[in-house]
Amino acid sequence: MSGEELVFVACVAPLVGFLGMYSGGFWGVGCGWLIVPTALICFHCTPSQAAGIGLLQMVPSILPSVVRETPQIGWGRGSLGRRIVLPAALGALATAFSGRPINDFFDRLFGAKALMFAFGVFMLFVGYKTLFGGNKNAYSETTPITFSRGAERPAFLGGLAAGIFSSVLGVGGAMVFRPILAYGFKFNETDTARSVRFLLLTTTTTGGLSYLFSRSGMDLKVLLLSGMIALGGSFGFPLGVRAHRIMIETGYGREVSRSFATICGIVTLNVALLFFDLKLLSQIVMSVFAILLFSAITLSTVYARKSPRRVTEP
Repeated sequence: MSGEELVFVACVAPLVGFLGMYSGGFWGVGCGWLIVPTALICFHCTPSQAAGIGLLQMVPSILPSVVRETPQIGWGRGSLGRRIVLPAALGALATAFSGRPINDFFDRLFGAKALMFAFGVFMLFVGYKTLFGGNKNAYSETTPITFSRGAERPAFLGGLAAGIFSSVLGVGGAMVFRPILAYGFKFNETDTARSVRFLLLTTTTTGGLSYLFSRSGMDLKVLLLSGMIALGGSFGFPLGVRAHRIMIETGYGREVSRSFATICGIVTLNVALLFFDLKLLSQIVMSVFAILLFSAITLSTVYARKSPRRVTEP
């Protein structure tokens, strides 16, 4: 990179990371919908580099929050951690670690656009279920305390699917994990977000490393851009987590759960724009949405604090 390019990256990359990971922390998902097109268009990366950056930059951003929350998931006998979260993580590990080979295989078998179309349809379905589907437990205080042994198999299969999408599209896998936990296993909003953040760390670490290293060695451009974006994401993600917690504690769990449909719509739109090769328009639209989401989440949190539906003990 030239000196001018380095200055541009130093100014833009942390801001992109902050805006994207702020909303990521709020819903417990990644921000590949913003990072990948930014890396492609603004930083002139290859698709493989963009996918790797979209995954790898999340690791330092989400690690502190995951370390703090992991004990709260629950890992006892029959718990959601042991029966659901751990099998899902193992499934994701099985596919996300082979990110680049899987990317190449599916690209040869179906073509990148076929996978993008399938993912877009999936996100439309998830958005519909979020708005009109029925997980009444999403707004409750508790998730079922124990799960049967049979729950491990669908959790593992869900992890496999999330790992594949994470590897191929650089979206972190949380877009798949969240509906599986919320609608498949009826997790409430707090346990869903907490578990998804743990699983997100699993897919982003393994998937990102598969793009960082290859037979020719380490990709320094992926390393540099991931680090610069993570500088902003490390501040944005915990702030988003805090905003999520405030909304839940003040009684706005229903709104938080349903608002995930917003991310589904944004991701679907991004996939559609990239599907029709409107890359520059995609970058502009995604940047605008990142700013709008930051503003909406911040204003909603301020409102919830001033007008709580319930008051919880600190």
